[in-house]
Amino acid sequence: MKGSVLVIGGGAAGLAAALRLSVNGCAVTLLEHASALGGRLLTSQPVESQSRGLDALPPVLFNWQSATIDLLTLLGTNGQLTRPVPLRFTLPSGRRARLRRTWGPAPLNAVVNLLVFGGLPFRDRWRLLLWLERTWEGDPPLPRDLETRTADHWLAQTGQSAVARAEIWDALARWLLGDALTEVSAAMFVQTLARCLLTSRREAAIRIPDRGWDDLLIRPAGEALRRAGGVIRCGAAAVRLRFNAHRVTGVQLATGDLREADWYVLAVPHRAVMPLLPDTVLTHFAYFQQLTQLQDTGALTVHLLTDLPLSRPRLVLFSSRPFHWMVARPSQPGSPIGSVLSLVMTGAADSLRWSEADLRQLAEDDARVALPALCSRRISSVRVVKQAAAFLSLRPGVAGLRPLQQSPFSNLFLAGDWTDTGLPANLESAILSGARCAELIERAGRQPHA
Repeated sequence: MKGSVLVIGGGAAGLAAALRLSVNGCAVTLLEHASALGGRLLTSQPVESQSRGLDALPPVLFNWQSATIDLLTLLGTNGQLTRPVPLRFTLPSGRRARLRRTWGPAPLNAVVNLLVFGGLPFRDRWRLLLWLERTWEGDPPLPRDLETRTADHWLAQTGQSAVARAEIWDALARWLLGDALTEVSAAMFVQTLARCLLTSRREAAIRIPDRGWDDLLIRPAGEALRRAGGVIRCGAAAVRLRFNAHRVTGVQLATGDLREADWYVLAVPHRAVMPLLPDTVLTHFAYFQQLTQLQDTGALTVHLLTDLPLSRPRLVLFSSRPFHWMVARPSQPGSPIGSVLSLVMTGAADSLRWSEADLRQLAEDDARVALPALCSRRISSVRVVKQAAAFLSLRPGVAGLRPLQQSPFSNLFLAGDWTDTGLPANLESAILSGARCAELIERAGRQPHA
């Protein structure tokens, strides 16, 4: 197809859209207001003497996240994904539990996995299995009002104890959805659990890449986009979209320049969309007005560099600890950087105000609970990443507020993890939204007189 496209935003969603469109023959220009690509995936803090950005959140992938894995395959970096790693829990008592991945047809394998999972009290396991059996048989069917209820409320009604909800289900909610069990929608919680736990062993496999997002995705995508003929302009801040009655006619930059194209993709955070729109557009279209009701939740990551030798990556969820989950990655051969332990705290706004010294101590304490061998090892460096708006808040009712990628204007599309993809606001959602924008533009480009 032919035609010109302006993509505003150089995060994962914008890169995914821009790369696909360039490969398929569009003249693409990507505008990023920051000095480098990456968006919320990266922080500008360098790692030791390297110029690379630091991961805002440690990279973790499921095999079912096909949009992400397909993009990594296109970029030639999918080989950096490790063998599947188990999901481990560290409970308040200090006891550890592992959620196994048994062979067998789905969802029967999930029944076996839950039955032998020692993290849940036996009574809760039994109640959960009874609920699953009745739901699969449609007696009763899955409630239709799950989007109006919190996950905590729904789990309590299914018979899950307060202990199970606090120690296991809340840990899963914070890892998978970025917020507390008492805050997230029951519908999104159920859908996400089904994708991650109640599926085949292969699809549910968890992989932790050897490298960070800069090496794995951002830099390779930027290089591939340039090779395909795309143009990248970092430090180019869009300040206003220009419209006529039916279409976008241009993008005004902070420099005063006006950029024009056939199609436009806004791949920016939802809170950055409204300032780009004139009042006449905001007052006439509920599609844009409802964006004001979207909210974000914060996250905080502490990266610890240590000389602790690790033979393989690890993923640990914490219960009733300051931090909620941890990814441990071994040192790379020949790298001066040791093993990296990344501890994440989600949905805790007050923690963003804590001092780095306090956060370091809490992170070290939690890391030593998960990895006792760390007690005799040196921690050589610490990096703290604070994000006030790390995830879209998936509280009840939000599903109806997330916009589709096609806007009311025929040549304007929205991309981002916060748009309506049916997924949590994660990397897979961002890349999928970018791919959908590209698909819509390609379809429009094939129409007569597009």
